[in-house]
Amino acid sequence: MTDTMLKTKNSGDIFRIVYALKQCTRQQISVQLSLSLPTVTHNLKQLIEQGLVYNAGAHQSTGGRKANLYRCVANSRLALGIDITKHHLSLVLINLNLEIVDKKRIRCVFCDSDSYFENMSRELQDILSKNHVNDGRLLGVGISMPAIINSDQKSISYAEVIQVGENIYERMAGHITYPFLLFNDANSAGLAESWISDTSNDMTYLFLGGSVGGAHMTGKQIQYGSNQRGGEFGHMCIAPGGNLCYCGQKGCLDAYCSAKILSDFTGGNLGAFFEELKAGENLGYRRIFDQYMNNLALAVKNLRMCYDSDIVLGGAVGSYMSDYIDEFRNKVAALDPFEKEMDFIRVCHYKTEAAAVGSAIYYINAFIEGL
Repeated sequence: MTDTMLKTKNSGDIFRIVYALKQCTRQQISVQLSLSLPTVTHNLKQLIEQGLVYNAGAHQSTGGRKANLYRCVANSRLALGIDITKHHLSLVLINLNLEIVDKKRIRCVFCDSDSYFENMSRELQDILSKNHVNDGRLLGVGISMPAIINSDQKSISYAEVIQVGENIYERMAGHITYPFLLFNDANSAGLAESWISDTSNDMTYLFLGGSVGGAHMTGKQIQYGSNQRGGEFGHMCIAPGGNLCYCGQKGCLDAYCSAKILSDFTGGNLGAFFEELKAGENLGYRRIFDQYMNNLALAVKNLRMCYDSDIVLGGAVGSYMSDYIDEFRNKVAALDPFEKEMDFIRVCHYKTEAAAVGSAIYYINAFIEGL
C-alpha cells in the first residue's frame, strides 16, 4: 500500500469512527484504530478542512486537561429519497445523520408517462433549491416504488401495484440530471428502520401499507435472496383457498393485512379508521381490527419461527400500532410454542416516509464506505 493510499485509508477510517460513535476524542480514535496521536491529529485536520468533521469543544473531564470532541458535519452531504405510490409522491431530503432536513408529500396518481416524470423532476428541483443544495453536497437520488427491482437497481422484474414499462429507468433519466437508482419500497423502509435502530440484533421488517412486503436485515444489510424477492411476505399463504390477492393467488397475507383492509371502511382514510377505533363507539370496527390483528399475529409468529429475529411493524398500519402493541403481543404469544415474552415485537420509528428515507440511505452508506 502506497503512502497516499495509506493516508486515504486512515482518513476514511477516522471519519467512520467519528460517524459511528457520534462524537469522540483523538485518544478514543487512536485506541480504536491503533494509530498514533500525531497521525490522528493530522487526519482530523484534513477532515475539518474538507468540511466533514468539526471540533465540538472540550469533553467534560474529571481532572487534567480536557480533551476535544469531534463530530461529523451532518449537513456536509445530503441525499434525496423519492417514494412513488399508486396515489402519492413523497420526497425526503436527509443528511448524514439520517435527519430529515425537508420533506414533501403530494397527492399524485402514478402514470408511467413523461408528464409524470417531468412533474417529479420539478418537485425534486424545488426541494433542492429551497434548501440551497448544490451538486457537490447532493450524493444522489434514491427512488422507491412497489415493485421488485433487479440487482442492477435500474430494471424491474415484477410490478402489479403500479403499472410500469420495462424502460422506466431510461424514461426517468431523461428528466433527472442527478445520479439515481431504483429500490423496492418495503426493502427501503426496512433499511431505514434498521439504520435508525439502537440495536444490532437481526431485524425483520413487516411493511403494512397499500400492499404488504418487508425485509430481513442482518447487520443493517438487507438479505435480498437469489432473485431479489427476499421479504415478499405479502405473498405468504395464511389461509389456503382464501381471499384473492392481486398476484392472482388465494389466501396471501396481502389480502388480509394490507392497509386497505382497514381504510376501505373509511373511504381510504386510514387515520379516520383509527380515530373511530380509538373512540370505541363502533363495535363493528373493533371486530374488524381484532380479526386484522389475528391474521397479522399468525404472520408475525411465522416470521419469528423463520428468522428468530426482532420484528418491526411498519408501513401505514404500523404507525398506528403503538396504542395496541401490548394487545397484539398477547395474540402472538398465544400462538408461539417457545416463548411468552414478546418484547422482540415493536412498532416502527419512522411513522411516515420510511421508504423514501431508506432509498436515500444507499447514497449515505456509499459515501461513508467510500471515503
